[in-house]
Amino acid sequence: MSTNNDKYLVLRGKNKDIYFIQKRVSKKVSSIIGKDFIKKSLETSDINVARAKRDEILKELLTYESSEYSNEFAKLDKNSINTLNKTTLTEKTRIQTEIDDVKTVEGSYSTFKINELEIPTKESIIKTIDAFIPISLVIITLLITYLVG
Repeated sequence: MSTNNDKYLVLRGKNKDIYFIQKRVSKKVSSIIGKDFIKKSLETSDINVARAKRDEILKELLTYESSEYSNEFAKLDKNSINTLNKTTLTEKTRIQTEIDDVKTVEGSYSTFKINELEIPTKESIIKTIDAFIPISLVIITLLITYLVG
């Protein structure tokens, strides 16, 4: 694996018989695909097939890195953000009109808060255990005296 012909190719799998491609990608490509590192199975144990598949993947990464593709992606991303903002605004107005309709029908309404479950702290756990220990000791003592006597 030390030659340039086998660059980025790694044998993996249960019996080290399947080739994978491993490559760190540039920041530009990383911003497009959302990953800093590519690790993909080439699903072959033949080195020649693995090299061909690796070359295809590297060509695809080069097209991602080209400025034309990046610009198109940025335009698409900007447009999708704008449409997302429009849909959220329309969703907010729809919800507000539903709330107003409920208010006019019932006259008044109350706001309910959903309390989130909190993870207990160490101190609260200790306080709970300390509260149960005396009671449990009394119950155990009464149980033993009942069984013995």
